[in-house]
Amino acid sequence: MHKLNKISLWVLFVFLVGCENGILEETPDTFQSEAQVFETEEGVETALNGLYYAFSEQNYHGAAFHNLLMPVSGKFWSSQNANRDATGLNCGASNISLVQLWAQTYQVINEANLIIDNLENGDVALSNRDAVLGQAYFLRAVTYFDLVRIFGDVPLRTEPVELGTLDLPRTDKNEVYAQIVADLELARVLMRDDLPGRPKSTAATAYLAKVYLTRATTEGNASFLDAARTEALAVVNANIYQLTATYAELFDPTNENTSESIFELQYGHTGGVRISDFSRIYTPRGSIYSLPNVPTFGRVRPNKETFDEHVDTYPGDPRVDATFLYDEYQRDGARRTIYPERTNGNDGYAVLRKYLDETYNGTTTQRNMILMRYADVLLMLAEIENEMNGPEAAYVYVNQVMSRARIMADGSAAPQPLDYAGLTQESFREKIRTERRFELLGEGHVWFDTRRYGYDFLLNEVIIPHNEHPNFDNGKDFIYPDDQKNLLLPIPLTELSGNSAVDIGDQNPGY
Repeated sequence: MHKLNKISLWVLFVFLVGCENGILEETPDTFQSEAQVFETEEGVETALNGLYYAFSEQNYHGAAFHNLLMPVSGKFWSSQNANRDATGLNCGASNISLVQLWAQTYQVINEANLIIDNLENGDVALSNRDAVLGQAYFLRAVTYFDLVRIFGDVPLRTEPVELGTLDLPRTDKNEVYAQIVADLELARVLMRDDLPGRPKSTAATAYLAKVYLTRATTEGNASFLDAARTEALAVVNANIYQLTATYAELFDPTNENTSESIFELQYGHTGGVRISDFSRIYTPRGSIYSLPNVPTFGRVRPNKETFDEHVDTYPGDPRVDATFLYDEYQRDGARRTIYPERTNGNDGYAVLRKYLDETYNGTTTQRNMILMRYADVLLMLAEIENEMNGPEAAYVYVNQVMSRARIMADGSAAPQPLDYAGLTQESFREKIRTERRFELLGEGHVWFDTRRYGYDFLLNEVIIPHNEHPNFDNGKDFIYPDDQKNLLLPIPLTELSGNSAVDIGDQNPGY
């Protein structure tokens, strides 16, 4: 963790909270003390905006999350030299995106802890106290959920940094999970459902379902399935969310915060601070998908087998065109071929369409990032029901997703994907795990899903299909290692060298 005392952390925190709607506009003319910030409704709301800024900015969801977790999932390729190790499933402890992500997640946690500490122990009556407190508990839980799935045991900090608590040892993941559950249970009691752009209390319930399902699959502990089912059903029975009419409209930048959205990070063309780079990361250079003369990278792209698997499984699935840009695009006024028409070089890969933003200006994007949506809950519930009661009980949930997937823009239905039917429990299990990739590709789930099913799944569904793909490019693609270390990522070297409570012996196996 960064060695910041509470005073220096607060100075950074107050700087960050000089923002509105998650976008930092300017440095405040004067700094308020910690106590002053939490004495007014406006100050408390500003503190929450600062927390969302930290959660959304480049070193977390704004860039590092994408630069690291997409290629190291084994389902994406990256042309970024700084991430060659991650792209080859040999992520080093000094990987720049890894270091950034670790540091920023603990920045988020520290800022959440400051809000929680001040509001839990303050004596000023504030009308928005509970709502802000609920959001802080929620974001702390989601951040720890990312950390424990990526790294396993991690330092657990639930109070603001003090001089005597700068360094903490790694905490057993069971204790971390207990804290995540406690935070989410508190959050759903405190969160309000009428705040524009903020997740509702049912978002905490949806994350509880995912937490319990994750533990059931990663630990092989079926006792968590009943809890996961209870929470997922609570989301469904709340009748708050519904699938959008078509899949494509989910990724229309003029149609955000839809009826399907459960947790969505809000971005926009406000202010001049570069908070998000994910549009730049996915948008091909010189294409019509950004403003003229705006530099983009297009460096992170779906692997060849990722594209082929979807097209081969469901020919004519409307989700393919909504998910991928493929065959060709206009670059610098000319036709440029890409996968599958081109199979080699940097353009020997399709493009992920979901974050393309024709208004991206090199600094800000109007593209939001959906972290949780209703289709995910339905797929989780289908997976849970199949494990507990067999496929007959699960069809009703997955087939809602299949039915919507077939609907095209004109309202007619494509022939694929077909509804699930006539499956054994084992064949349903195999199919639903792949279905999650087809439905949710690029939305932040692929690394977690390819790991929570265990190493045999990672080997047979990710490593071998990649290494044996007929269009494998020896000049660009990496041979993935057969190595169980890839179920987790390494603890960053900056943490091992800067935290006196851990050392090299605390590193994850294989690193």
